[in-house]
Amino acid sequence: MLTLALQNIKVRKLRTLLASLSIAIGTASLIIFLGLSDGIRQATFTEIEKQSPLTQITVRPKLEKTNLISMLRNFSDQQIDEKAIAEIKNIDGIKAIYPEIQYSNFSSLEIDLLGMSLVTDTLVFGVPLDFIKNDLKNPEVWKHRQEPYPAIIPKKLLDLYNLTIASSKNLPTISEENLIGKELTLYPNYSTLFPIKNNHGEKVKLEVVGFSDKVNLIGVTLPDNIITELNEKYNPEIPTQILEIFVETEDATQTATIAKEIEELGYSTAYFQKNLNDVEAKFTYLKTSLGMISLIILLTAAIAIISTFLATITERTKEIGLFRALGATKIHIKKLILFEAGIIGLIGSVIGIGFGFISSIFLDKFGLEQLAKTTFLPETLFKITPELITYTIGFGILLAILAAYFPAQKAANINPIEALNRL
Repeated sequence: MLTLALQNIKVRKLRTLLASLSIAIGTASLIIFLGLSDGIRQATFTEIEKQSPLTQITVRPKLEKTNLISMLRNFSDQQIDEKAIAEIKNIDGIKAIYPEIQYSNFSSLEIDLLGMSLVTDTLVFGVPLDFIKNDLKNPEVWKHRQEPYPAIIPKKLLDLYNLTIASSKNLPTISEENLIGKELTLYPNYSTLFPIKNNHGEKVKLEVVGFSDKVNLIGVTLPDNIITELNEKYNPEIPTQILEIFVETEDATQTATIAKEIEELGYSTAYFQKNLNDVEAKFTYLKTSLGMISLIILLTAAIAIISTFLATITERTKEIGLFRALGATKIHIKKLILFEAGIIGLIGSVIGIGFGFISSIFLDKFGLEQLAKTTFLPETLFKITPELITYTIGFGILLAILAAYFPAQKAANINPIEALNRL
């Protein structure tokens, strides 16, 4: 049966090619869409983990969400202080704790860039060296105690500028290299939004030394000891307070358990695994949607295969009748047609995978070129695994066989006597 199937495929090369191309288009779309969804998922999870490692828990005071008065009351009653840190440190499985403090007054930041001078309100935060040392090319700069003080800028601010302001105003994009070493001016008691704070005479020089996804998005971050000094100098009546702490666990498997113990102490926690199910659900929806599009394309291919085999069987009625007269059973005829369909499915799947793989290379290159303007730059946007290739080939063959089943049934039911009368 296999030998006969191969001979029939050779004889009817054009129809075989058309049927194979139908399968190839469907399997190529399957490779591209599923490879893209898996690649984006992997790149996104890798990027999120950089911002919030699996072993990191962000701990904040728990604020009631009833009204402003209750929120302010909680904020004044519950603070994260050294006593709270010591209490949290007693939990088993904690490797380190990094407090984040804040400059306790209105402030503004001035930056000269692209021939323009921009002054905007900002918040100023402070973190210890150990928390962000992996984001610095030279961690020793974080120990600098004189102006200009070292400052870190959130990476996402570059994305916001490049993707919104720069693209809409036709301005040049800014890379990290453009800003490293750039001096900024901090006005520690000046606000562009609140005229009551308009002391423009006091200035503090800062220098951009790095970028990080860990630091607070709504301001610049300095060494924690510098923030303490600025608070003592400009706001001696307001004590420096810990805004939040970052807890590093010894093992990622302990993160959820430790976070639960911290919550039992009365604090709010945020960590990557807490929202993992929601993120996973969104990617499952994306993968399902793209898979459904591929399935529609494959069903179209199945219809083309059914039409091809129905036409082929009509042409081969006499041949099939002769086989039956020579002793071939209905099962033999079915096997013959299904073998042909399986071979066509295999040929189409291999062609489709090749086309899909080559297309993904070009699409990946184009996508990465577009993302070059942002800080989100994964190694690849596609994840085409041997498992995906194997499943795609199997699915292509199975689809071709299922599509050919009805024509095979029809061929098997051909009356040999009627067929031979046509000779």
